[in-house]
Amino acid sequence: MTRKSAVLTSLLLSTALIASACSSGGDSNGQGGTPNTAESSGSASKSTVEVRWMRGENPAQAVKQDTPVIGEILAKTGVKINLEPVPGSNYEDKKRALLATNNIPDIIGITASDAAEFAGTGMFLTISDYFDRMPNFQKVMETNPEIKKLFIDGKLYSLPVAEHFKIQGGKAPMIRMDILEKLDLAVPTTFDELYDVLKKMKEAYPDSYPFSSRGIPAFLDAFAFGMGGGFGMTYDDETGAYFYGQNKPEFKEVLTFLNRLYSEGLLDPDFAINTKQNWDEKMSTGKSFFYYDNNSFAVNYTAALQQAEPGARFDRIPYLKNAKGDIRGWLYPKGWLTDNYAISSDTKNPEAVIDMFDWMYGEEGTNVTNYGIEGQTFEIVDGQPKMTDATLEKYKGSTDPARVMLSEIGAGLLALAVHVDEGPFTQLSDPNLVRWGEELVNDPGARYAPALVPAFTSEETKLIKGITSKTAPLEEDVVKFVMGIKPLTEFDQWAEQLTKAGAEQLENIYNEALKRVQ
Repeated sequence: MTRKSAVLTSLLLSTALIASACSSGGDSNGQGGTPNTAESSGSASKSTVEVRWMRGENPAQAVKQDTPVIGEILAKTGVKINLEPVPGSNYEDKKRALLATNNIPDIIGITASDAAEFAGTGMFLTISDYFDRMPNFQKVMETNPEIKKLFIDGKLYSLPVAEHFKIQGGKAPMIRMDILEKLDLAVPTTFDELYDVLKKMKEAYPDSYPFSSRGIPAFLDAFAFGMGGGFGMTYDDETGAYFYGQNKPEFKEVLTFLNRLYSEGLLDPDFAINTKQNWDEKMSTGKSFFYYDNNSFAVNYTAALQQAEPGARFDRIPYLKNAKGDIRGWLYPKGWLTDNYAISSDTKNPEAVIDMFDWMYGEEGTNVTNYGIEGQTFEIVDGQPKMTDATLEKYKGSTDPARVMLSEIGAGLLALAVHVDEGPFTQLSDPNLVRWGEELVNDPGARYAPALVPAFTSEETKLIKGITSKTAPLEEDVVKFVMGIKPLTEFDQWAEQLTKAGAEQLENIYNEALKRVQ
């Protein structure tokens, strides 16, 4: 099928995305490199250029400063990276302080919104001025046109973390397959059939709440989209435009369905206030049997359940058909485009830094920054890079083998890769996770959620803040509708209030901004 790029909004951006604070920079020296017009054949003729590179450190993977990858980058590009990792919990504060004082290192990890906010200060190198020496990056842009949303007034000021390959994830319907089998229930294919299944589960396990969630934004964006509506600012790939979800008739159907689940004890009464921790406990101990969220969580839930009940297991079911006869579900975005690297306009050798990044986006650099050193940590098998058996054996006894391995090699998304290949994870991950990823990509209803919203002007940003300050208090009534505190007979009046608060104006702002980058 032709994969459509779809859904959601600033709300989903904070959830869909993998936690990775990017990058870093500083002073450099040495003389310029040559244009990187092909894959590097080595840099013996180049003078060494030193750069400071600051990026956030994710607690899942320590960022080390003396790694094989950093050594190989130097050997291939002539750029010596002095890496400055900052704990993720402190990174935002340190980054903002450096940006506010125009005192950034050569390379610094920023977000797409940082790029839009500070591009006009002149502190960032204008990447697009160097496109003539960036053939590899231009190929990456061709494979992911959404990168165009990073352009500000026709210019690019940051380099995104793009995707070469990843184990696809998404907000998906995940269910206790063993209970379906035990109760002799068919896999639901529609939302109405889902209701019937949850009801049967409740009858068999009266103390359970079959459907649970970790809060409203974590599931309702994808759930509402699947039912044919939207939640928040939602991108509709059929029309190629944004719409605001809550004031539309389709959202009333979503609320009606959830209210029915809630009133019959099929939906966890704590659906709106569950923390991730207490939600995990419910899913891992048999108190709930279904969720509509990140499919990867099910790996840990199954492992926990099987300690007491060996046959227990969560599994993915295909996206459900809604009342309109459509099947819609969303996959996490292509790449990690909200994570960017900016280059300081004061760096002493911008050409060398640009050439290094372009090499990293190319085939050789992609392999090195994700797998390490060919012949040592990885080999090419049937044209594809694979971690060597010896490398896998070395780390297989670790608590988190893949992360420990990549940390020591200096590879992957949470290290320095800008064209991420999650191939190493396929060799070490739970086979179900890999299978689910393949199934999600091939699900006929799946769409890719957009990673980015288009860049807004300062005036548009001000208008958005003003509108959302009016809509936000009204949006709190969503929980009241689900719980029946606010009757659904008041939906139309509530929807009109949202419209008067500026929902349609918000749609116009988003769509005008989108036109500028199409």
